[in-house]
Amino acid sequence: MREESSVFINWLLEEKGISKKSAHDYASRLRRATQLLEKNELDVNALGELEKIDNFKTLSVSVKSQVRRTVRLYLEYHGKNLD
Repeated sequence: MREESSVFINWLLEEKGISKKSAHDYASRLRRATQLLEKNELDVNALGELEKIDNFKTLSVSVKSQVRRTVRLYLEYHGKNLD
């Protein structure tokens, strides 16, 4: 996942114009999402699955929002459509 994280960070920097610090924050949130889901790879069901996890439910509203945004960006990075 470490190499994948580096590629994701580069994509955020180059394609989304996100700052380096923010890109690393997104990578950290991606690790949090994969740990919560106990998965190495996220799919289009990840957002719904997160909502069912007790540890996710206990996060603050802002952190949950940030993790959701990260999952959406990661799925966009992989070209997975949420529709």
